Amino acid sequence: MNQKDRIIRATGAKAPMRLVVIDLTQAANEMSKRLDAKAYSAKLLAETAIASLFLSSSLKFRGTISTFFKFSGDISQIQADSTPEGIVRATIPHHEIVKMNQFEPALLPQSFEVIKTNDEGKRMQQSIIDAVQGTVSQNLASYLLQSEQVRSAVGIEAKINKEDSTKLEYAIGFMVEAYPDLSEKDLSIMEQVVLTLPPLHSFYKDGAFDLDGLLDILRGPYEIEIIKEIEPRFHCPCSEERLLKSLSTLPEKDLKELSSETKPLEIICDFCRTAYHIAPEKIKNILTERKGLN
Repeated sequence: MNQKDRIIRATGAKAPMRLVVIDLTQAANEMSKRLDAKAYSAKLLAETAIASLFLSSSLKFRGTISTFFKFSGDISQIQADSTPEGIVRATIPHHEIVKMNQFEPALLPQSFEVIKTNDEGKRMQQSIIDAVQGTVSQNLASYLLQSEQVRSAVGIEAKINKEDSTKLEYAIGFMVEAYPDLSEKDLSIMEQVVLTLPPLHSFYKDGAFDLDGLLDILRGPYEIEIIKEIEPRFHCPCSEERLLKSLSTLPEKDLKELSSETKPLEIICDFCRTAYHIAPEKIKNILTERKGLN
């Protein structure tokens, strides 16, 4: 069964708290297909993408959250970008995906970094913490506490399909945030709700994940109000125009070398593997335009 991806955002009707649940299965599988990722690389991509979506769900302005999970070992870095509208993409260096194939990577977490930019690409905030935990969800909760002074409970899980390692059975997650004025009594109750939460795989039945059932249990004894429900989707905004704009920032010496080539310059997008072929004439145009501005 192919059910639609969903993000449900809710707040307590009376208790000051926020809940977000995400099913990213379809978009995660599309990202993996684009990058030729399978097994553990597909799992890590999905889980980092979900973490980014949790962060962008609370963004107070139109913009993008970029999440970087850095390691030493078989993978150097995973990056995921997302927006409050549920647009998401993620990547692992392609040569590392190819090298890892279906094997479980040897990883030592190094850092968890979050960069917030507005819709014009201006960097608004950057935070980084030591990634002392082994899972994306643990490090996200640590980041929220250390960098944003938010007490939270986070669960993120992507399950590899046993019969087809190029697909995930599901990619889901939940986040519960306590607002500063949540009483200690209510906080204790919510902590108990999370501690006694059934395993996430128990919500996966008949090829579908029961996101509403997960949210219903997470709310505990409290009434909640659904603030927004959206369908997240994979999207990469790369284009030849963007690439030419990036190339225009290169030093003149580098541009001259590229423009002297006889073959087009091939650039492959890290997020969607789209190949662009930039003719030398277009690079010469950049040099001509630069001279015209001087």
